[in-house]
Amino acid sequence: MESVLDDRFVVFLRHDRSHSARPDHSERPIMSCRSYEEARRIQRQLQHTYRDCVIRFVGSAGGGD
Repeated sequence: MESVLDDRFVVFLRHDRSHSARPDHSERPIMSCRSYEEARRIQRQLQHTYRDCVIRFVGSAGGGD
């Protein structure tokens, strides 16, 4: 049976981007969340500690028939 990851939202912590040409090279995953609301709550908590972070959706995108 094939293992398939569920769609999820991942919160990434951003480090100093001045040494990298690509922004994604300066990000480290912190937590995987099942909902955007949960990821947003984690992001707000990190922002209170003056940490720059971003939420990214990981999973299949789109839809249709």
